[in-house]
Amino acid sequence: MNNISFPQIRLFEILEEHNVDPVILTYAILLVSASVVIYYGSHATLHRPDTALPADPKDPNFDPADLSGSSSSEKLAEEDAYLMPIMGGCMLVGMYYLIKKLDKKYIEMFLNAYFALSGVFAVATTFGSIMKIFARMTGTKLVRWRITIVENPSYEELDKLKKDSEEEEKNKEIESEREALLDKIVKKPSLKQSLNPFFVYSQFKIASEISKLPPTPEEVWKSYFTSADLLGMPIALAIVVGNWFTSNWILGNVIGASFAFSVIGILTIDSFKTGYIMLIGLFLYDIFFVFGTDVMVTVATTLTVPIKLTAPRPGTATQAASQAMLGLGDIIVPAIFLSLCLRFDSWNYYRKHPNTAYSSRRPFPKPFFNSAMVMYVIALIVTIFVMHVFKAAQPALLYLCPGIGGAVAVTAFVKGEGSILWGYKEISERDKEEQKKEEEKAKKLLEKEKEKEGEVDSKPAEESVAASD
Repeated sequence: MNNISFPQIRLFEILEEHNVDPVILTYAILLVSASVVIYYGSHATLHRPDTALPADPKDPNFDPADLSGSSSSEKLAEEDAYLMPIMGGCMLVGMYYLIKKLDKKYIEMFLNAYFALSGVFAVATTFGSIMKIFARMTGTKLVRWRITIVENPSYEELDKLKKDSEEEEKNKEIESEREALLDKIVKKPSLKQSLNPFFVYSQFKIASEISKLPPTPEEVWKSYFTSADLLGMPIALAIVVGNWFTSNWILGNVIGASFAFSVIGILTIDSFKTGYIMLIGLFLYDIFFVFGTDVMVTVATTLTVPIKLTAPRPGTATQAASQAMLGLGDIIVPAIFLSLCLRFDSWNYYRKHPNTAYSSRRPFPKPFFNSAMVMYVIALIVTIFVMHVFKAAQPALLYLCPGIGGAVAVTAFVKGEGSILWGYKEISERDKEEQKKEEEKAKKLLEKEKEKEGEVDSKPAEESVAASD
Protein backbone atom coordinates (compact mmCIF):
# COMPACT_ATOMS: atom_id res chain seq x y z
CA MET A 1 0.00 0.00 0.00
CA ASN A 2 2.98 2.26 0.53
CA ASN A 3 4.03 1.88 -3.12
CA ILE A 4 3.24 4.80 -5.40
CA SER A 5 2.02 3.83 -8.87
CA PHE A 6 3.43 5.18 -12.13
CA PRO A 7 0.52 7.62 -12.85
CA GLN A 8 0.96 9.12 -9.39
CA ILE A 9 4.72 9.53 -9.87
CA ARG A 10 4.10 11.21 -13.24
CA LEU A 11 1.56 13.56 -11.65
CA PHE A 12 4.09 14.51 -8.95
CA GLU A 13 6.69 15.19 -11.67
CA ILE A 14 4.29 17.49 -13.55
CA LEU A 15 3.69 19.51 -10.36
CA GLU A 16 7.43 19.81 -9.78
CA GLU A 17 7.92 21.03 -13.35
CA HIS A 18 5.49 23.88 -12.57
CA ASN A 19 7.30 24.68 -9.29
CA VAL A 20 4.44 23.32 -7.18
CA ASP A 21 5.30 21.19 -4.15
CA PRO A 22 3.82 17.73 -4.92
CA VAL A 23 2.91 17.24 -1.25
CA ILE A 24 0.14 19.83 -1.77
CA LEU A 25 -1.69 17.24 -3.87
CA THR A 26 -1.34 14.71 -1.04
CA TYR A 27 -2.92 17.03 1.50
CA ALA A 28 -5.56 18.23 -0.98
CA ILE A 29 -6.74 14.63 -1.41
CA LEU A 30 -7.24 14.26 2.34
CA LEU A 31 -8.91 17.66 2.67
CA VAL A 32 -11.35 17.15 -0.21
CA SER A 33 -12.15 13.55 0.79
CA ALA A 34 -12.97 14.51 4.39
CA SER A 35 -15.06 17.51 3.32
CA VAL A 36 -17.09 15.49 0.79
CA VAL A 37 -17.85 12.76 3.36
CA ILE A 38 -18.98 15.34 5.94
CA TYR A 39 -21.07 17.33 3.46
CA TYR A 40 -23.01 14.40 2.01
CA GLY A 41 -23.07 12.46 5.27
CA SER A 42 -24.72 15.44 6.99
CA HIS A 43 -27.30 15.84 4.22
CA ALA A 44 -28.16 12.13 4.48
CA THR A 45 -29.38 12.74 8.06
CA LEU A 46 -31.99 15.32 7.01
CA HIS A 47 -35.63 14.48 7.72
CA ARG A 48 -38.89 16.32 8.25
CA PRO A 49 -38.54 18.57 11.32
CA ASP A 50 -41.37 19.07 13.82
CA THR A 51 -41.88 22.62 12.55
CA ALA A 52 -42.78 21.45 9.00
CA LEU A 53 -46.09 20.09 7.76
CA PRO A 54 -46.12 16.56 6.29
CA ALA A 55 -45.01 16.24 2.67
CA ASP A 56 -47.75 17.22 0.20
CA PRO A 57 -48.06 15.10 -3.00
CA LYS A 58 -49.39 18.20 -4.77
CA ASP A 59 -46.22 20.14 -4.00
CA PRO A 60 -44.00 20.52 -7.13
CA ASN A 61 -41.02 19.66 -4.89
CA PHE A 62 -42.68 16.48 -3.59
CA ASP A 63 -40.54 13.36 -3.19
CA PRO A 64 -42.27 10.04 -2.19
CA ALA A 65 -39.34 9.29 0.14
CA ASP A 66 -40.40 12.27 2.29
CA LEU A 67 -43.47 10.31 3.42
CA SER A 68 -41.28 7.72 5.15
CA GLY A 69 -40.70 9.93 8.18
CA SER A 70 -37.46 10.49 9.99
CA SER A 71 -34.75 7.94 10.53
CA SER A 72 -34.75 5.81 13.67
CA SER A 73 -31.03 6.48 14.13
CA GLU A 74 -29.49 6.41 17.58
CA LYS A 75 -29.72 9.71 19.46
CA LEU A 76 -26.74 10.38 21.70
CA ALA A 77 -27.76 12.12 24.93
CA GLU A 78 -25.61 14.07 27.42
CA GLU A 79 -24.57 11.02 29.44
CA ASP A 80 -23.48 9.27 26.23
CA ALA A 81 -21.34 12.28 25.29
CA TYR A 82 -19.58 12.14 28.68
CA LEU A 83 -18.73 8.46 28.11
CA MET A 84 -17.47 8.80 24.52
CA PRO A 85 -13.85 9.74 25.43
CA ILE A 86 -13.72 6.95 28.02
CA MET A 87 -15.05 4.32 25.60
CA GLY A 88 -12.76 5.56 22.83
CA GLY A 89 -9.76 5.45 25.15
CA CYS A 90 -10.54 1.88 26.29
CA MET A 91 -10.84 0.64 22.71
CA LEU A 92 -7.64 2.42 21.66
CA VAL A 93 -5.59 1.11 24.60
CA GLY A 94 -6.98 -2.38 24.04
CA MET A 95 -5.89 -2.31 20.40
CA TYR A 96 -2.48 -0.95 21.42
CA TYR A 97 -1.84 -3.86 23.79
CA LEU A 98 -3.00 -6.38 21.18
CA ILE A 99 -0.41 -4.94 18.78
CA LYS A 100 2.27 -5.24 21.45
CA LYS A 101 1.36 -8.82 22.44
CA LEU A 102 0.33 -10.41 19.11
CA ASP A 103 1.77 -10.59 15.63
CA LYS A 104 0.25 -7.71 13.69
CA LYS A 105 -0.49 -9.89 10.65
CA TYR A 106 -3.09 -11.87 12.65
CA ILE A 107 -4.73 -8.65 13.88
CA GLU A 108 -4.77 -7.27 10.35
CA MET A 109 -6.16 -10.54 8.99
CA PHE A 110 -9.06 -10.47 11.45
CA LEU A 111 -9.79 -6.74 11.02
CA ASN A 112 -9.52 -6.89 7.22
CA ALA A 113 -11.95 -9.84 7.14
CA TYR A 114 -14.37 -7.89 9.37
CA PHE A 115 -14.05 -4.71 7.29
CA ALA A 116 -14.45 -6.70 4.07
CA LEU A 117 -17.76 -8.23 5.20
CA SER A 118 -19.20 -5.10 6.77
CA GLY A 119 -17.58 -2.92 4.11
CA VAL A 120 -19.85 -4.34 1.40
CA PHE A 121 -22.94 -3.05 3.23
CA ALA A 122 -21.24 0.24 4.19
CA VAL A 123 -20.19 1.01 0.60
CA ALA A 124 -23.58 -0.08 -0.80
CA THR A 125 -25.45 2.09 1.74
CA THR A 126 -23.18 5.05 1.07
CA PHE A 127 -23.53 4.75 -2.70
CA GLY A 128 -27.31 4.48 -2.41
CA SER A 129 -27.56 7.47 -0.07
CA ILE A 130 -25.39 9.68 -2.29
CA MET A 131 -27.40 8.69 -5.36
CA LYS A 132 -30.61 9.62 -3.52
CA ILE A 133 -29.15 13.02 -2.60
CA PHE A 134 -28.19 13.64 -6.25
CA ALA A 135 -31.65 12.48 -7.36
CA ARG A 136 -33.30 14.99 -5.02
CA MET A 137 -31.02 17.79 -6.19
CA THR A 138 -31.68 17.06 -9.87
CA GLY A 139 -35.36 16.12 -9.54
CA THR A 140 -34.75 12.55 -10.75
CA LYS A 141 -37.29 9.98 -9.57
CA LEU A 142 -36.01 6.60 -8.35
CA VAL A 143 -37.99 3.36 -8.37
CA ARG A 144 -38.96 2.58 -4.77
CA TRP A 145 -40.01 -0.64 -3.00
CA ARG A 146 -41.00 -1.66 0.52
CA ILE A 147 -40.46 -5.03 2.21
CA THR A 148 -42.54 -5.82 5.30
CA ILE A 149 -42.18 -8.94 7.45
CA VAL A 150 -45.10 -9.79 9.74
CA GLU A 151 -45.04 -12.40 12.49
CA ASN A 152 -48.36 -14.23 12.18
CA PRO A 153 -49.95 -17.16 14.10
CA SER A 154 -50.93 -20.31 12.22
CA TYR A 155 -54.36 -20.51 10.55
CA GLU A 156 -55.50 -23.11 13.08
CA GLU A 157 -54.66 -20.81 16.01
CA LEU A 158 -56.46 -17.86 14.45
CA ASP A 159 -59.54 -19.96 13.63
CA LYS A 160 -59.68 -21.31 17.17
CA LEU A 161 -59.40 -17.80 18.65
CA LYS A 162 -62.29 -16.57 16.50
CA LYS A 163 -64.65 -19.45 17.36
CA ASP A 164 -63.96 -19.93 21.03
CA SER A 165 -65.06 -16.96 23.17
CA GLU A 166 -63.20 -18.29 26.18
CA GLU A 167 -60.00 -18.38 24.16
CA GLU A 168 -60.77 -14.83 23.05
CA GLU A 169 -60.93 -13.69 26.66
CA LYS A 170 -57.74 -15.59 27.35
CA ASN A 171 -56.14 -13.87 24.36
CA LYS A 172 -57.05 -10.47 25.83
CA GLU A 173 -55.36 -11.44 29.07
CA ILE A 174 -52.28 -12.54 27.14
CA GLU A 175 -52.23 -9.24 25.26
CA SER A 176 -52.49 -7.22 28.47
CA GLU A 177 -49.67 -9.32 29.94
CA ARG A 178 -47.61 -8.73 26.79
CA GLU A 179 -48.20 -4.97 26.98
CA ALA A 180 -47.20 -4.91 30.65
CA LEU A 181 -43.93 -6.71 29.83
CA LEU A 182 -43.26 -4.49 26.80
CA ASP A 183 -43.61 -1.43 29.02
CA LYS A 184 -40.66 -2.72 31.06
CA ILE A 185 -38.45 -3.01 27.98
CA VAL A 186 -36.21 0.03 27.52
CA LYS A 187 -36.51 0.75 23.81
CA LYS A 188 -33.48 3.00 23.67
CA PRO A 189 -31.03 2.21 26.47
CA SER A 190 -28.32 4.76 27.13
CA LEU A 191 -24.65 3.87 26.78
CA LYS A 192 -24.38 3.77 30.58
CA GLN A 193 -27.27 1.30 30.84
CA SER A 194 -25.84 -0.87 28.05
CA LEU A 195 -22.61 -1.24 30.01
CA ASN A 196 -24.46 -2.32 33.18
CA PRO A 197 -24.59 -6.17 33.28
CA PHE A 198 -27.50 -6.16 35.76
CA PHE A 199 -29.56 -3.96 33.42
CA VAL A 200 -28.73 -6.15 30.39
CA TYR A 201 -29.67 -9.31 32.31
CA SER A 202 -33.00 -7.83 33.51
CA GLN A 203 -33.91 -6.81 29.94
CA PHE A 204 -32.98 -10.29 28.70
CA LYS A 205 -35.27 -11.90 31.31
CA ILE A 206 -38.19 -9.70 30.24
CA ALA A 207 -37.57 -10.51 26.55
CA SER A 208 -37.50 -14.24 27.44
CA GLU A 209 -40.88 -13.96 29.19
CA ILE A 210 -42.37 -12.18 26.16
CA SER A 211 -41.06 -14.88 23.80
CA LYS A 212 -42.90 -17.57 25.81
CA LEU A 213 -46.30 -15.93 25.18
CA PRO A 214 -48.39 -17.14 22.19
CA PRO A 215 -47.68 -15.19 18.99
CA THR A 216 -50.01 -12.51 17.65
CA PRO A 217 -50.08 -10.77 14.26
CA GLU A 218 -47.31 -8.23 14.54
CA GLU A 219 -45.12 -6.28 12.14
CA VAL A 220 -41.55 -7.18 13.06
CA TRP A 221 -39.55 -5.53 10.28
CA LYS A 222 -40.08 -2.99 7.53
CA SER A 223 -37.58 -1.56 5.05
CA TYR A 224 -37.67 0.78 2.09
CA PHE A 225 -35.15 0.55 -0.73
CA THR A 226 -34.67 2.07 -4.17
CA SER A 227 -32.99 1.28 -7.46
CA ALA A 228 -29.94 3.20 -6.17
CA ASP A 229 -29.62 0.72 -3.26
CA LEU A 230 -29.78 -2.25 -5.65
CA LEU A 231 -27.14 -0.74 -7.91
CA GLY A 232 -24.89 -0.06 -4.91
CA MET A 233 -24.47 -3.74 -3.96
CA PRO A 234 -22.50 -4.96 -7.04
CA ILE A 235 -20.39 -1.79 -6.98
CA ALA A 236 -19.63 -2.38 -3.29
CA LEU A 237 -18.64 -6.01 -3.94
CA ALA A 238 -16.27 -4.94 -6.72
CA ILE A 239 -14.59 -2.30 -4.51
CA VAL A 240 -14.18 -4.59 -1.48
CA VAL A 241 -12.85 -7.53 -3.52
CA GLY A 242 -10.49 -5.21 -5.41
CA ASN A 243 -9.14 -3.76 -2.15
CA TRP A 244 -8.69 -7.26 -0.65
CA PHE A 245 -6.41 -8.40 -3.49
CA THR A 246 -4.61 -5.14 -4.32
CA SER A 247 -4.57 -3.10 -1.05
CA ASN A 248 -4.96 -0.05 -3.27
CA TRP A 249 -5.07 3.15 -1.22
CA ILE A 250 -7.91 4.62 -3.32
CA LEU A 251 -10.16 1.58 -2.78
CA GLY A 252 -9.18 1.55 0.89
CA ASN A 253 -10.20 5.20 1.15
CA VAL A 254 -13.58 4.46 -0.47
CA ILE A 255 -14.25 1.77 2.15
CA GLY A 256 -13.01 3.98 5.02
CA ALA A 257 -15.07 6.94 3.81
CA SER A 258 -18.12 4.66 3.52
CA PHE A 259 -17.73 3.54 7.12
CA ALA A 260 -17.50 7.17 8.21
CA PHE A 261 -20.58 8.03 6.11
CA SER A 262 -22.55 5.15 7.66
CA VAL A 263 -21.60 6.11 11.22
CA ILE A 264 -22.65 9.73 10.61
CA GLY A 265 -26.10 8.45 9.65
CA ILE A 266 -26.36 6.06 12.60
CA LEU A 267 -25.08 8.27 15.43
CA THR A 268 -26.79 11.62 15.83
CA ILE A 269 -26.79 13.90 18.85
CA ASP A 270 -30.01 15.21 20.37
CA SER A 271 -28.99 18.78 21.25
CA PHE A 272 -26.22 21.36 21.04
CA LYS A 273 -25.52 20.90 24.73
CA THR A 274 -24.72 17.24 24.02
CA GLY A 275 -22.68 18.36 21.02
CA TYR A 276 -20.48 20.73 23.00
CA ILE A 277 -19.93 18.14 25.75
CA MET A 278 -18.81 15.70 23.03
CA LEU A 279 -16.46 18.26 21.42
CA ILE A 280 -14.82 19.23 24.72
CA GLY A 281 -14.39 15.62 25.84
CA LEU A 282 -12.88 14.40 22.57
CA PHE A 283 -10.74 17.57 22.31
CA LEU A 284 -9.02 16.54 25.57
CA TYR A 285 -8.98 12.87 24.55
CA ASP A 286 -7.16 13.57 21.28
CA ILE A 287 -4.54 15.81 22.92
CA PHE A 288 -3.77 13.22 25.61
CA PHE A 289 -3.42 10.23 23.29
CA VAL A 290 -1.30 12.05 20.70
CA PHE A 291 0.94 14.26 22.87
CA GLY A 292 0.78 12.33 26.15
CA THR A 293 1.31 8.79 24.84
CA ASP A 294 2.36 6.92 21.70
CA VAL A 295 -0.87 4.88 21.71
CA MET A 296 -2.80 6.59 18.91
CA VAL A 297 0.18 7.05 16.58
CA THR A 298 1.23 3.40 17.07
CA VAL A 299 -2.24 2.04 16.28
CA ALA A 300 -2.71 4.33 13.27
CA THR A 301 0.71 3.66 11.68
CA THR A 302 1.03 -0.07 12.48
CA LEU A 303 -2.23 -1.46 11.11
CA THR A 304 -3.06 -1.40 7.40
CA VAL A 305 -6.86 -1.44 7.70
CA PRO A 306 -9.53 1.05 6.53
CA ILE A 307 -9.75 3.01 9.79
CA LYS A 308 -8.23 6.10 8.19
CA LEU A 309 -7.95 7.99 4.91
CA THR A 310 -4.52 7.91 3.29
CA ALA A 311 -2.76 9.59 0.39
CA PRO A 312 0.71 8.91 -1.04
CA ARG A 313 3.35 11.43 -0.01
CA PRO A 314 6.30 11.77 -2.47
CA GLY A 315 9.80 11.16 -1.21
CA THR A 316 12.51 13.81 -0.92
CA ALA A 317 16.28 13.77 -0.86
CA THR A 318 16.22 13.12 2.89
CA GLN A 319 12.93 11.25 3.28
CA ALA A 320 11.47 8.17 1.59
CA ALA A 321 8.02 8.11 0.05
CA SER A 322 5.30 7.48 2.63
CA GLN A 323 1.61 7.86 3.37
CA ALA A 324 -0.12 10.90 4.85
CA MET A 325 -3.18 9.90 6.86
CA LEU A 326 -6.29 11.28 8.53
CA GLY A 327 -8.13 9.18 11.12
CA LEU A 328 -11.82 8.49 10.60
CA GLY A 329 -12.50 9.98 14.04
CA ASP A 330 -11.32 13.35 12.72
CA ILE A 331 -14.14 13.12 10.17
CA ILE A 332 -16.91 11.41 12.16
CA VAL A 333 -16.77 13.55 15.33
CA PRO A 334 -17.02 16.93 13.54
CA ALA A 335 -19.59 15.48 11.12
CA ILE A 336 -21.90 14.41 13.97
CA PHE A 337 -21.88 18.02 15.17
CA LEU A 338 -22.19 19.53 11.67
CA SER A 339 -25.13 17.25 10.79
CA LEU A 340 -26.92 18.62 13.87
CA CYS A 341 -26.24 22.16 12.59
CA LEU A 342 -27.78 21.25 9.22
CA ARG A 343 -30.89 19.74 10.82
CA PHE A 344 -31.21 22.82 13.02
CA ASP A 345 -31.03 25.05 9.92
CA SER A 346 -33.86 23.02 8.38
CA TRP A 347 -35.92 23.15 11.59
CA ASN A 348 -35.29 26.90 11.90
CA TYR A 349 -36.35 27.54 8.30
CA TYR A 350 -39.71 25.80 8.74
CA ARG A 351 -40.15 27.53 12.12
CA LYS A 352 -39.90 30.87 10.31
CA HIS A 353 -42.15 29.62 7.48
CA PRO A 354 -45.14 27.97 9.22
CA ASN A 355 -47.77 26.08 7.23
CA THR A 356 -45.11 24.97 4.75
CA ALA A 357 -45.09 21.32 3.65
CA TYR A 358 -41.77 19.53 4.02
CA SER A 359 -39.76 18.62 0.95
CA SER A 360 -36.19 17.34 0.85
CA ARG A 361 -35.85 19.11 -2.51
CA ARG A 362 -36.78 22.53 -1.13
CA PRO A 363 -33.67 24.71 -0.61
CA PHE A 364 -33.27 26.51 2.70
CA PRO A 365 -30.64 28.85 4.24
CA LYS A 366 -27.83 26.99 6.07
CA PRO A 367 -25.97 29.66 8.06
CA PHE A 368 -24.95 27.39 10.96
CA PHE A 369 -23.93 24.44 8.79
CA ASN A 370 -22.07 26.60 6.26
CA SER A 371 -20.12 28.53 8.90
CA ALA A 372 -19.13 25.30 10.69
CA MET A 373 -18.22 23.65 7.37
CA VAL A 374 -15.97 26.53 6.34
CA MET A 375 -14.33 26.51 9.75
CA TYR A 376 -13.77 22.76 9.52
CA VAL A 377 -11.87 23.21 6.25
CA ILE A 378 -9.80 26.07 7.71
CA ALA A 379 -9.03 24.12 10.89
CA LEU A 380 -8.01 21.04 8.91
CA ILE A 381 -5.71 23.17 6.73
CA VAL A 382 -4.11 24.54 9.91
CA THR A 383 -3.69 20.98 11.22
CA ILE A 384 -1.99 19.86 7.99
CA PHE A 385 0.24 22.95 7.93
CA VAL A 386 1.44 22.42 11.51
CA MET A 387 1.97 18.71 10.86
CA HIS A 388 3.99 19.47 7.72
CA VAL A 389 6.13 22.15 9.33
CA PHE A 390 6.96 20.24 12.52
CA LYS A 391 7.11 16.82 10.83
CA ALA A 392 5.12 15.28 13.69
CA ALA A 393 1.64 13.84 14.22
CA GLN A 394 -0.95 16.36 15.34
CA PRO A 395 -4.24 15.83 17.24
CA ALA A 396 -6.59 17.15 14.57
CA LEU A 397 -9.43 17.60 17.08
CA LEU A 398 -7.22 20.13 18.88
CA TYR A 399 -7.97 22.48 15.99
CA LEU A 400 -11.27 21.08 14.67
CA CYS A 401 -13.35 21.06 17.88
CA PRO A 402 -12.72 24.71 18.88
CA GLY A 403 -13.05 25.73 15.23
CA ILE A 404 -16.49 24.32 14.50
CA GLY A 405 -17.79 24.90 18.04
CA GLY A 406 -16.66 28.52 17.94
CA ALA A 407 -18.11 29.08 14.45
CA VAL A 408 -21.57 27.96 15.58
CA ALA A 409 -21.41 30.06 18.76
CA VAL A 410 -20.38 33.19 16.80
CA THR A 411 -23.11 32.61 14.20
CA ALA A 412 -25.74 32.24 16.94
CA PHE A 413 -24.53 35.49 18.57
CA VAL A 414 -24.54 37.45 15.30
CA LYS A 415 -28.03 36.21 14.35
CA GLY A 416 -29.36 36.65 17.90
CA GLU A 417 -30.56 33.03 18.02
CA GLY A 418 -28.44 31.72 20.90
CA SER A 419 -31.39 30.80 23.14
CA ILE A 420 -33.23 29.09 20.26
CA LEU A 421 -30.10 27.12 19.37
CA TRP A 422 -29.44 26.06 22.97
CA GLY A 423 -33.08 25.05 23.50
CA TYR A 424 -33.21 22.93 20.33
CA LYS A 425 -33.67 19.22 21.06
CA GLU A 426 -34.33 16.30 18.75
CA ILE A 427 -36.41 13.23 19.53
CA SER A 428 -36.14 10.05 17.50
CA GLU A 429 -39.16 8.54 15.75
CA ARG A 430 -39.18 5.62 18.20
CA ASP A 431 -39.16 8.01 21.16
CA LYS A 432 -42.07 9.93 19.62
CA GLU A 433 -44.05 6.69 19.30
CA GLU A 434 -43.26 5.83 22.90
CA GLN A 435 -44.40 9.29 24.01
CA LYS A 436 -47.68 8.86 22.13
CA LYS A 437 -48.25 5.47 23.77
CA GLU A 438 -47.52 6.93 27.21
CA GLU A 439 -49.90 9.83 26.56
CA GLU A 440 -52.65 7.42 25.42
CA LYS A 441 -52.16 5.26 28.52
CA ALA A 442 -52.24 8.31 30.79
CA LYS A 443 -55.46 9.46 29.07
CA LYS A 444 -57.07 6.04 29.58
CA LEU A 445 -56.08 5.98 33.25
CA LEU A 446 -57.50 9.47 33.72
CA GLU A 447 -60.78 8.42 32.08
CA LYS A 448 -61.01 5.34 34.37
CA GLU A 449 -60.39 7.50 37.45
CA LYS A 450 -63.13 9.91 36.34
CA GLU A 451 -65.52 6.99 35.84
CA LYS A 452 -64.76 5.69 39.34
CA GLU A 453 -65.25 9.17 40.80
CA GLY A 454 -68.59 9.40 38.97
CA GLU A 455 -69.71 6.06 40.43
CA VAL A 456 -68.69 7.15 43.94
CA ASP A 457 -70.53 10.49 43.58
CA SER A 458 -73.71 8.77 42.35
CA LYS A 459 -73.94 6.41 45.37
CA PRO A 460 -74.69 9.12 48.02
CA ALA A 461 -77.36 10.57 45.69
CA GLU A 462 -79.03 7.14 45.35
CA GLU A 463 -78.89 6.65 49.15
CA SER A 464 -80.54 10.05 49.79
CA VAL A 465 -83.33 9.24 47.33
CA ALA A 466 -83.95 5.91 49.07
CA ALA A 467 -84.04 7.64 52.49
CA SER A 468 -86.64 10.22 51.32
CA ASP A 469 -88.84 7.42 49.98
